[in-house]
Amino acid sequence: MIIRQLDRVTVDAAAHPDRARGARGLLDRVRGAAGKDGGSDVAVMTADRILGLPRVEPRQLELSSRTDGDGNQIVAMTGELDIATAEQAYTYISDVIDAWDKAPAPVSVDLSGLTFCDASGLGVLARIARHAQQAGRQLTLTAARPSLLKIMRITGLDRAFPELAGPAGAY
Repeated sequence: MIIRQLDRVTVDAAAHPDRARGARGLLDRVRGAAGKDGGSDVAVMTADRILGLPRVEPRQLELSSRTDGDGNQIVAMTGELDIATAEQAYTYISDVIDAWDKAPAPVSVDLSGLTFCDASGLGVLARIARHAQQAGRQLTLTAARPSLLKIMRITGLDRAFPELAGPAGAY
């Protein structure tokens, strides 16, 4: 949560009057730094900083691969596929695609552990599909969550993965 209106009493001060004095002091210091026009672009305070809450780090992306009984490569993605982890995912999966020197086996990417995917993540999925096609490898996505399928259908990315095809308009 980002509090941008620095001329208001914080959520903490409203919810906890006993701590209001400390929060107001903090706001007074921020207002001074923001200048007379109250330019919120000078100072942005987050709720965890104001309230003294412990910071929760976003879950990073974990990637692993295994070979099933038929020789197919399965890559599991767990965590968040976003701007911070997109290149890591591309490099890892591209390496799996390129690693086979014998008959190319299909590569399957298990998305069941993926908790978040932003535009950078969608871009990586498109790049991986193109890379697999150029390498002559079959690439499939499995266990994609409905929210991811919806955005893939809206953007047309589902066309790169025929296994995701569903009835028109279905999300």
